[in-house]
Amino acid sequence: MKTTSYVLRELKEKVGVPLGTLGYRDFTGNPDWKRNLISFTSLLYDKNRSTLFCGMTAFDCDLMYAFDPASEKFENLGYQSVAEKFEIKIHRSLHLCKDGKIVGATACLHREDQRSEGQGGRIFIYDPDKKSYDFLPIPVPQDYIQTITVDEERQLIYGFSYPVFCFFVVDMASRKVKRVQYMGSIPHIVSLAPDGKYYATWNCRTHNLFCYDPDTDTVKFFDYALPHTKESCGLMYPGAGPIDGMATGADGMIYIGEASGHLDRLDPKTGKVEDLGRVAGNETRIPALETGADGRIYGIAGFLERCHLFAFDPATGKSEVFGLIQDDRDNTRLFIGHDIAMIDDHTVFVGETDTSDRAGRLWRCEI
Repeated sequence: MKTTSYVLRELKEKVGVPLGTLGYRDFTGNPDWKRNLISFTSLLYDKNRSTLFCGMTAFDCDLMYAFDPASEKFENLGYQSVAEKFEIKIHRSLHLCKDGKIVGATACLHREDQRSEGQGGRIFIYDPDKKSYDFLPIPVPQDYIQTITVDEERQLIYGFSYPVFCFFVVDMASRKVKRVQYMGSIPHIVSLAPDGKYYATWNCRTHNLFCYDPDTDTVKFFDYALPHTKESCGLMYPGAGPIDGMATGADGMIYIGEASGHLDRLDPKTGKVEDLGRVAGNETRIPALETGADGRIYGIAGFLERCHLFAFDPATGKSEVFGLIQDDRDNTRLFIGHDIAMIDDHTVFVGETDTSDRAGRLWRCEI
């Protein structure tokens, strides 16, 4: 595997302490950190434009970039000009529509003492041709948005809010919020079943599964959880559920990466879950999955500079680990992978998050 990392910005001053010990005021009060302490938290490839869209974490609200894999150049897409000050992250929330427009949503990192100051996370629609942003109603006032999933067929947007973990449904056609329901658990990302059903988790203690059926507008609550829920919960951040990565396979099954490092297969017709085991030794975290053109499930496994690119073959049940993700030029290792985007059969881009000694980078893996 050949690996190259791309630097958009760089820190002059290391943070020097765990990121979780600091707050919004600390990061925005330091001009270097406010501008340069960035992460690549959402990736989306548009093959018609040959462009990789990058949703960022940036305390100066500069959240949307385009990257040209051919020229290796970044383009600023101007989100900063329309941002509200607490919109400092696009966290697993980009979707490419059939008409070429992009749906995204904004997340936050401010603490409870500033909660009343924030409007709440917004869902935006970006038009790459007009380079303009349109906004839908805020789903959960004062709370921001960690993840969205778009059902274009039904014109519905599903998501979860943060810091209060509510499941919501927004109707794109009417531009109205259809449902807001407290769940107490939250997934990293959700991939829809072929029939449009949405599987995630509920309850802050058990993190059991639930299924939302858009055709009946009903939620079915299951009384069981994923196989390694106890090991997986709280690894992403406090209170988070076990679902780390998720992708719908070519076989119609839903593949779930638990934060413990185990891969599961969920049958969306029955809700039955099968434990497929670990895909990369004893490494924890599977933050991102994507179904390749060859039918294999590609993803990142690992954490804290031990991140591996792998592929799982549903037909054989076998995994292939392509290697540790580190830059071939200087041996810098990917700190934490957050999202992936495949641009062809042999090229996978990875977004990096939560670095503190340097800025997060965009990574290119050629297999």
